[in-house]
Amino acid sequence: MNYKRILVFGAHPDDEQTMAGTMAKLAGMGVEVYVAIFTDGRDGYPEPWMKDNIVEMRHAEGEASDRVLGVKERYRFDRPDAGLVNDTATFKETIELVRRIRPDAVFNHGLHDRNRDHISANAIVLEAVGQAGEPVCAELGEPWDTLHFFYYKGVADREPDLLYDITGYAHKHLESRATQKSQHTLFKKTEEDFAAEIAGMRQENPAAYDRFWLTGRTPLRDFPDIPT
Repeated sequence: MNYKRILVFGAHPDDEQTMAGTMAKLAGMGVEVYVAIFTDGRDGYPEPWMKDNIVEMRHAEGEASDRVLGVKERYRFDRPDAGLVNDTATFKETIELVRRIRPDAVFNHGLHDRNRDHISANAIVLEAVGQAGEPVCAELGEPWDTLHFFYYKGVADREPDLLYDITGYAHKHLESRATQKSQHTLFKKTEEDFAAEIAGMRQENPAAYDRFWLTGRTPLRDFPDIPT
């Protein structure tokens, strides 16, 4: 692994946790892991009493997850839930972020999804990452051509192109989920459930893999190594 920086986009707070094991493993190897979340989570309240405080709760939960996974920085666009669109402001903000972070690889939602924000995230990032490498919009920073681009979810038409070994880090998905206390009702788990499952997975240490799909913006510079 010769990546120095990766940038993981999520439509909503905690979407990025799909690849939690990979993020934690790479962070442990010295890779700088950045997360960018498009929406503020304002509709993610399972109880009426949470409505007025849910955005602040989700911000705090994101920071707690970042500590678990070793994320260097979390960037928030803070667009409203169900209101993410590929408008000029969001498009340019994404270009500016990519040019500032200068990632070796970007990870994003795939196109096959029923959630409108997930679909919008796919379109915004795919377009903005390409445009970020062009000598245009100089006020947004120096051009940066991201060589590798992967989907980590939202691909339904084929098997994954990459199975990344996260053995020893599989429990990180549960640990990051456990930090999202406002969402435990959605996950159908209690804090005690998470604690027991995390302990069991740590003890068992099963073989585990995260799944990724290549996009058209992922050129291979050589024939891949044969797995051993």
